[in-house]
Amino acid sequence: MDERLPWHLSMWQQCQQRLASGRLPHALLLAGPAGLGKRAFAHRLANALLCEAPVAEGDACGQCRACRLLRAGSHPDHRMVQPAEDGKVIKIDQIREISAFLDHTAQYGGYKVVLLEPADRLNVHAANSLLKTLEEPPGASLLLLVTAHPARLPATLRSRCQLLRFEPPPPTVALPWLQARITEPLDIEALLAVAGGAPLAALQQASGERWRRRRELVECYDQVQTGRLDPIRAAETWTEGELAENLRWLIGWHTDLIRLKMSPNEPSRLSNPDLRAILRRWADRQAPRRLFERWDAAVQLHTLCTTTQTNVALLLEAFLSDAAEVVNPASC
Repeated sequence: MDERLPWHLSMWQQCQQRLASGRLPHALLLAGPAGLGKRAFAHRLANALLCEAPVAEGDACGQCRACRLLRAGSHPDHRMVQPAEDGKVIKIDQIREISAFLDHTAQYGGYKVVLLEPADRLNVHAANSLLKTLEEPPGASLLLLVTAHPARLPATLRSRCQLLRFEPPPPTVALPWLQARITEPLDIEALLAVAGGAPLAALQQASGERWRRRRELVECYDQVQTGRLDPIRAAETWTEGELAENLRWLIGWHTDLIRLKMSPNEPSRLSNPDLRAILRRWADRQAPRRLFERWDAAVQLHTLCTTTQTNVALLLEAFLSDAAEVVNPASC
């Protein structure tokens, strides 16, 4: 049975109320930041709709024929649509297959459910094909589109889906959930803040190795800025591990630098509260304009390194070389 994440409770109840009143739409867009369990929610809802004997809360029973088939990945009224490979797109042929699947009567007489993730990976032709299906939705069917980047979907496609917006839960919900699952001696509040308040993202980062890796990169960046480490050698360190995560951390640090610089007092919230002292030192050494330029450069670096075919090492060397050109504190 799918885990019932506590911050999903109100959305789950909404879906159950719509289902009970016959107002469940033909398409739901599950959107929100990564690490909030959108995929888990979609699987939970799909399983519940196809289950032959749902329990009182509306969840799948986990025991009936339909539940057993879903676990085996062979339920005839359920489909998953994903890119054939990581980083690739969802193609029009995949959507045509789904359209043909939805045109047929459900083999078990209930719902037909399609889970499409990540929906923002639809190419133009696939999106147009899906739009035709949404304009004339077949009866007793549900399309679940999951994405962390809804703005990448065509507006016409978004307008034909009912939005389920996932937001980070309050710390009073997230922290107890994390504390029950993290056994290592970590600052869980800082971990959650670094993950943007997303509990699943925080849990993923909670391995001691990843947390140590983040600290290693902080020290590496500090050494570059103070002239103690050559940018070329530093670039080698930054390419190790998961590059996209490394660069997301970098953007987060620069966002906090701007907060520290622009606030006359200590800002009430930092994305990296455990790094406050070193970030304050970095912010004090640079002018406000310089900090905004560096933030923009970090965002561009992330975009180029994660979405294009480029020489990552050269881009990192250039970014780090620029970081080494420290502004005179007197000019700040």
